[in-house]
Amino acid sequence: MIDQTGYEKAAQATLDRIQRTLDDEVDPDVVEAIPSSGVVRLDWQGSRRDWVVNSQSAARQIWLAAEQRAWHFAPEGEDPASVRWVCAKSGDELFATITGLLREHAQLEVDFGS
Repeated sequence: MIDQTGYEKAAQATLDRIQRTLDDEVDPDVVEAIPSSGVVRLDWQGSRRDWVVNSQSAARQIWLAAEQRAWHFAPEGEDPASVRWVCAKSGDELFATITGLLREHAQLEVDFGS
């Protein structure tokens, strides 16, 4: 299991990756990734409710709230550089979930890479 320092590094890298990818691949007039301490808010410019991706340090998870649903993703792996975030309840992976939501609800194709 990843320790607290590793969790913090992995979580911040994940939030940075989400923000960077959306900044690079999506028109900010459609959705803008707005970072704040431990949070990336996806602001849909008034067309829908914001989505929120946030680090939950005490639980060592990343939480996603989007389209009236919520997921809690826990890190899998020991190396902060290669952690996968997986929802224990559903088995869903964080980036695949966000990609699917963007495709389904906004007709956006986004590649978060690896």
